[in-house]
Amino acid sequence: MIELARTIQDRFPVIEPHVRPPRDVLDLGCVDSRKARHTAEQRFEYKANLLHKRIAQTNPGTIGIDIDPDGAQVLNSQGFKVLVEDVETMELARQFDTIVAGEIIEHLENPGKFLRNMHRHLKPGGVIILSTPNPFYAGSAWKIWRYGRPSVHEEHMGWQDPTTLSQLLIRCGLHPFEGYWIQPRTNPLKIWKRYLRPYFSHTFMLLARRG
Repeated sequence: MIELARTIQDRFPVIEPHVRPPRDVLDLGCVDSRKARHTAEQRFEYKANLLHKRIAQTNPGTIGIDIDPDGAQVLNSQGFKVLVEDVETMELARQFDTIVAGEIIEHLENPGKFLRNMHRHLKPGGVIILSTPNPFYAGSAWKIWRYGRPSVHEEHMGWQDPTTLSQLLIRCGLHPFEGYWIQPRTNPLKIWKRYLRPYFSHTFMLLARRG
């Protein structure tokens, strides 16, 4: 496992240099939906849905991918380029310089199958950027004490930490070279352990390269 360099509040400044033109960019899970809470239109008012817009503003040629047809239709109506595809099985018949996979791997039934498919869609030397919730997040322990259980997205099916995700990437032919902890601003009383050990941060991000 690589050492995660530092803790950041916003992942986009790390992503931005890898999505600048003339790079071919693919953004996965771009709808970032939470259907139990929002309609397709309302989802794009929620702050977590800003990543695809920020990437596409940097590189208007960005192609978005999501399995949600309603959300894709909304984004396409706003001028974005979004395809409805399953990231585990899709075949776009082209390769990309950069693939952004923000908070998607924890939604998938077959993470290894997904990463091997992304390997096929990356150009040699291309970069995949993955971020995912940290199962050891300090706030989850606080919620267990307060409510008896952690707060888990209703569509999540698995957890990764930097060690396990690094190993999975390597087995799929992708080589991690950079990593960051991500900790948005929140109540310090809930996450005080994070100040002692970064491993209690909310989220982490790994960058890996196809050899």
